[in-house]
Amino acid sequence: MNRETTVCFTGHRPEKICMPFREEDPAIDALKHELQLRILTAVDQGYTTYLCGMARGVDIWAGEIVAGLWEPFRNLKLVAVIPFPQQAQNWEPEWEIRHRRLLRYCSNVVTISDHYVRGCFQERNRYLVDHASRLIGVCRGESGGTGYTIRYARSQGLELDVIQLAATDAGQLPSL
Repeated sequence: MNRETTVCFTGHRPEKICMPFREEDPAIDALKHELQLRILTAVDQGYTTYLCGMARGVDIWAGEIVAGLWEPFRNLKLVAVIPFPQQAQNWEPEWEIRHRRLLRYCSNVVTISDHYVRGCFQERNRYLVDHASRLIGVCRGESGGTGYTIRYARSQGLELDVIQLAATDAGQLPSL
């Protein structure tokens, strides 16, 4: 894997983007469309490998976008970087199915730990950054795992392409 042509993703889980979460909401469609535009820009600039942390929300959306680009761009590679094999075990069935389906599109799966251990999610996030030169993310602020990953990427000199969500209370949809 060539770090110079590798992108990693980070972003919030659905419930941190908006509550109640409804994927069919027009604001979520707009967010996914903007994410697709950022990914297509990276493809046009020669990035060929995409590291996906496989979490619900932004990670899975980004992975699905990359998988959907394989027809016109056969040189793209999607790599799953999972914190432990049972990552999706207790998720809602729809997300678990999407996780499993997306794994089938991956050219490689990197597993940080063979079982859950404290810190494995943070270790996954560091792996993503340490093996990429660009980060594409969706963030409302700099708290939590997404904020940590963006700060770490900045400290490591990655090119940041972050979709900033407006700060809203949990009951409203974000604006881009």
